[in-house]
Amino acid sequence: MTQIFNEKAMVFGKTGDKTYQAPRLDTSTHALETIEYPHHEIHAGSYYANISSFTLANGQVATFGITTHATKEMHLTWELSAIADGTFDVIEGVTSFDSGGVAAASWNHNRNILTASVMTCIKGQTGSNLIVFTGGTTLLSQAISTGKGSSVNRSNVGEYILKTSSKYIFRYTNGTSANVVNLELEWYEHTPRTA
Repeated sequence: MTQIFNEKAMVFGKTGDKTYQAPRLDTSTHALETIEYPHHEIHAGSYYANISSFTLANGQVATFGITTHATKEMHLTWELSAIADGTFDVIEGVTSFDSGGVAAASWNHNRNILTASVMTCIKGQTGSNLIVFTGGTTLLSQAISTGKGSSVNRSNVGEYILKTSSKYIFRYTNGTSANVVNLELEWYEHTPRTA
């Protein structure tokens, strides 16, 4: 919306159903002050996280499963770190979680808005609720080692927008040494705009 004020054009932005305000500029540079969209989702109470840790012996496996919502898009990033060798896989379109897995709680990044995530999360590992699953397509398979780098991540720039109504598995298969594996998932839940 633009209005004429003292013969100069002014720009206003909509800040509510019936309210408009002039945008703020940085006082030093006069650059328009904005925030990135994922940051906006934190303010809106739609940004979530889960951090899981697994202690694995020789050849053991850690699994983390998610089921996405029917209509909301999940914009997902992750970081996995390990202290010894292993292989990390991301598997999409799992037909079913046949057995195993226990609920894995997520939390809202805006602690003043405690709306729960609509994505369900489960986790397990060898000897303790390992998720047994059927089907799926491997999107990523990456070796992790102290020699090749002890972490793998997908930042906001390279986020995955997950398929709706789908199941995913994040799986870490340990090598021969005792290992501690940490998997951090962050996501925001978004309804695509139509106008």
